[in-house]
Amino acid sequence: MTDRAALQQSQAGMRFIAQMTFYNNGDFRRLRTFIREGYHDSALATESLAERIAVFRQMYAALGRLRVRQLIAVDKHHVVILVEAEKSDGLFLNDLEVHPDYPHQIMAYSHVPLESNE
Repeated sequence: MTDRAALQQSQAGMRFIAQMTFYNNGDFRRLRTFIREGYHDSALATESLAERIAVFRQMYAALGRLRVRQLIAVDKHHVVILVEAEKSDGLFLNDLEVHPDYPHQIMAYSHVPLESNE
């Protein structure tokens, strides 16, 4: 099974695909709507909609588009994905977890650079 197919079998994976599609297209209007409707209130209490959009805009300016390099872990409600950036040689670990109940809103999302041993 390909990484994409595995992501499509997971509620968390589908949310990751949707979020990254809007991000990679630079469609921050649709990304804003996705976050407003697709993130759980507890996640938005930790980091507001405006803060999340600002972070995504900064990431896009600095890193460009992101591409899945390797799926690290996947289950129905949680995915961990190694991604590479268009404008950077570094790798980034993306971790996304959704609420187990429908509509499976995002409870937590992180995008963390991996440190190089060089």
